[in-house]
Amino acid sequence: MSRIKIFRTNSNPIPQYDFGDIEISEAENSGLNSWENFREKVVGYLDTIPNHIRIKLDTRFFEGDAPETEEIFRNEMAEFGNNLHVLAADESKVVSEWEKIDGDPSTNFQSLLVGTTERIALENFIEINLHPRFVYFSDYKKIIGNINLNEYIRDRDSPSIEYTEDEFDKAETVDNLFYLAELNVDELEECKNSPSQLIKLLNTCSKRLTEKLNPAWKGDPIHVELRLNPNNVMSVVISDVHRDGTVTNTGLLNRRAEGFKWTFSFIVNFAAETQKAELKEAILLLDEPARNLHPTQQRGISDLLKNLAGLNQVLYATHSPYMIFDYAPGNLLVVELEKKKHLSRIFYDYWNADDTTLTPILYGLSRGLVESIVDREIGYNSRPVIIVETMSDTLYLNAFDKFLEDPNISMNPLNIIAAYNKNSVLPLAIFYRNHGYNTFVLLDNTDESKDISAKLIANEFSKVQTIFFEQAGKALQSIEDYVLPEDYLHALNQTYGIKLRKEGYVNLTAEDIESRKKNGIIESVQSIWEEHKEDGWDEFDSEEVCRYICEKIAINEADFLSDKTKDRFRSLYRLIAERIRQQQNLISNQNIDKQKKMRV
Repeated sequence: MSRIKIFRTNSNPIPQYDFGDIEISEAENSGLNSWENFREKVVGYLDTIPNHIRIKLDTRFFEGDAPETEEIFRNEMAEFGNNLHVLAADESKVVSEWEKIDGDPSTNFQSLLVGTTERIALENFIEINLHPRFVYFSDYKKIIGNINLNEYIRDRDSPSIEYTEDEFDKAETVDNLFYLAELNVDELEECKNSPSQLIKLLNTCSKRLTEKLNPAWKGDPIHVELRLNPNNVMSVVISDVHRDGTVTNTGLLNRRAEGFKWTFSFIVNFAAETQKAELKEAILLLDEPARNLHPTQQRGISDLLKNLAGLNQVLYATHSPYMIFDYAPGNLLVVELEKKKHLSRIFYDYWNADDTTLTPILYGLSRGLVESIVDREIGYNSRPVIIVETMSDTLYLNAFDKFLEDPNISMNPLNIIAAYNKNSVLPLAIFYRNHGYNTFVLLDNTDESKDISAKLIANEFSKVQTIFFEQAGKALQSIEDYVLPEDYLHALNQTYGIKLRKEGYVNLTAEDIESRKKNGIIESVQSIWEEHKEDGWDEFDSEEVCRYICEKIAINEADFLSDKTKDRFRSLYRLIAERIRQQQNLISNQNIDKQKKMRV
């Protein structure tokens, strides 16, 4: 048997099994190791022993249904065997016959399946030995800080065991806290009359709790202290422990932020419940763990789940890119709404899901870009970085580098990084520069770009590190202005001639662009689109045209690009190369000056 289908239906919630084409007998079979057959064997044995012994034995265990657990089975069998040995001490034959039954390898809980048909026996074997076991963590209860031990001891099911304003916790959360601390409430009661014993007990429990929580805690470690206050109130006090050994911010847990309390409570509840339960090889199900947490703490929860995945299969739902640690196909599934049938649809090949659904995954997949910024070792040993404003700038620079095939001005030694938008250029450039990258910024000639350049200089960038688009000493508004207007319009007409055919689109000419008297071709085209907004032209998307040009370059079908356009891009690459040389010379001279000062 290589495949088993397990399913349930609305009419029958009990798990059912489909074994495919394999035929399994449903006829009664007395030779099977079932509870019924084992019970018949015991009843037959009892009929053979002397009556004065039989009437003193408690045989109710063998007259009822199968035991629910293996522990119950072992205890009942042991008790029956002990009684038999006492009552039949003088009847060696009676004892030896029972020992044959009890010592038979088939007489074990795993073998005594309920039912006397092959199919029922097989289904029960699968249920006991192979059926997936699910443990669902549906509720992440918060620990607030002050625990009323009188109420906790009196009624552990009471929801109001903590001093809170509008929120109450459940007793099992406190159970979990005490379980991790290995704190026995009865032992605590006994120590109340001895202050030294009480202090020792609470210090020991606090130390255990701290040691068990810190491995899953990101950032500075914390210290957890349990304090017993008047009126039998237990307080949970948290302190921050810094790398230099100092301890600060000591206070009740309920003084902390909601995210902190949630993280603390989640780790307590989850760690305790996974340690208390028989969770080996169980499938753990969690709904939105680490919600409302800082990304750093989310990654801490992610690490905790990753460690559990060594012994368990862990399934959890999340919308956060920081909670994804495995992008292997089959390990990361995407669930989205199927709009026609209004049912959930699961993608095993998650890249085929809707783009909006994939947003958290794409952020997570790009995590390496973030780590490359903050890793200083990468920065100091890397090629120069050019920060550009848009993805179009990146596409044009890479595409024309291949198109020109000029080794003297090739962009291959450079890393081109596209900012999210113009406002992102300044901080992104500073981040890269501060982490050891030789960083340059490529900007259009707008007032906003000039303001960015001024702020870069104020942040200790040299003037040569900011490169503005220009041609023959003339400022250009965008990278598209390096493309000859006739060449650009060919690509534009090919892109939108089909797209806007029903909206009355007519091919644009160079005269149409010149008549607008705008700064650059993009502003001119946008003004034309604005006039046709009511005709259904929507907004002009320059990236559409960029994709067309770059695609034609990639497949060697860019004959529409003239030599003049190529020369313009060559001038841009020469400008970038010249600025890099100037910056290298500037850094070299600064290092020489530093060495001279050091000698002095």
